[in-house]
Amino acid sequence: MTSPEHDTNGADISRVDSVNGHRQQLDTRSVPPGVPGKPYVIQSQDGEIIYIPVSKSATRLLITGKETENAFAVVSSGGSQSPPIGFHYHRETHDVFLCLSGSVNVWAGEQCRTMSGGDFASVPPGTIHQYQILGAHSEFVGLIVPGGDGSMWPMDDNRNIFEVLIPKLKQAAEKFDMIPCPQHKQFDPQAWETTDSQLPGKPDAYFLKNATGPAYEVGGAVCRPLVTTAESFGKFAIGSIEGSSRHAHYGIFATPDQVLRFDEVHHAFQIIDGAVEFQIGSSTPSKLAAGNIIFVPKGTPFWFRTSSRASQMYCFASGGGIVEVLCKLGKSHKSPILPEQASECDPAALRDLQAEHGFVLC
Repeated sequence: MTSPEHDTNGADISRVDSVNGHRQQLDTRSVPPGVPGKPYVIQSQDGEIIYIPVSKSATRLLITGKETENAFAVVSSGGSQSPPIGFHYHRETHDVFLCLSGSVNVWAGEQCRTMSGGDFASVPPGTIHQYQILGAHSEFVGLIVPGGDGSMWPMDDNRNIFEVLIPKLKQAAEKFDMIPCPQHKQFDPQAWETTDSQLPGKPDAYFLKNATGPAYEVGGAVCRPLVTTAESFGKFAIGSIEGSSRHAHYGIFATPDQVLRFDEVHHAFQIIDGAVEFQIGSSTPSKLAAGNIIFVPKGTPFWFRTSSRASQMYCFASGGGIVEVLCKLGKSHKSPILPEQASECDPAALRDLQAEHGFVLC
């Protein structure tokens, strides 16, 4: 076996063993590759780091428009207690906020919620909004649609803010579809409401409390959609996928060597808890742990299965993708935890969804 090689960005670029014909290693790197069509993994706390001027926070670019052909970008933001970033809106960009840890205030239209781990907010184009990081350390992940080029703010800069950085931020606002609303009146966060446990079924701004919305169980795995194509103008879907190694033989990938391929939909999976094994294209299976994110470009076959007692990951798709397949295939699940007994996945029902949901069983 040849020894692993690395590029200048720290990516593992091992190739197939020319003697034994082994599969190549999945590309694991510290920053996105900047080219489309390439599966890769970014490990916990890695990514291209951008420090936000005059704030106590930083943003990590995990997937940019360069990898997704401008379909979406996935960014992680974290920091400590800071003032709100300022009201603004986007003409075309759809923002989402998914709190991973700590607390974040998110304003969207006339509503504001204090979000904690697992809480979600969808902010469609034209909605005046802002966010505020709370506490000693909080983190949230965001999906930005369309993806742009992934560069939104200048890097850490020690120049005079009034002479240099403020004009630069104004230029960035104009270039990156961010229209400031400095006259918009501030207001305090409001209590969560019963309607915050439902998907609106249309592209309105909304909040969704952790583990209170719809959920669907198939093969012992539970998919909780946070946003579907009905709420995103048909552009994307996000869901929490939870599973257990005890149910590995019942899910959609229970059939040996079966993989799914979506020819028009990119996917990204961020592991939140436990461990999940993935096989992407012709790579060797790779076990991913909490904090890892994997990008699966359209046209790339893949499978995954939980390899720990329990796992949770968030799936981001540039269309309905596997999130809506699991919702369509599964049965309603009312419990906030995984089922004790798994229901077997119906292979015929899965095959019947191929044309409607744009995937191929390989």
